[in-house]
Amino acid sequence: RADGFNNLDASILKNFKFSETVRMQLRFETFNTLNHPVFDVPAVTSATSSSFGYITSTPSTAQPRQVQLGGRIYF
Repeated sequence: RADGFNNLDASILKNFKFSETVRMQLRFETFNTLNHPVFDVPAVTSATSSSFGYITSTPSTAQPRQVQLGGRIYF
């Protein structure tokens, strides 16, 4: 058994129109917005071990909060 995985990604977009054919889009995006920790499964190899039930690592797929800003021009 292991803990669940909480993740929230968010983005904000703003479109600007300069003329009939020229437009611009600004994007602000975050991944793992709330920066929740992700824990690995607990050690359950031996019930008599002193580390039984302890979580001592994080999975390699756990990512910290990431933020990106981008822009796009259509013409």
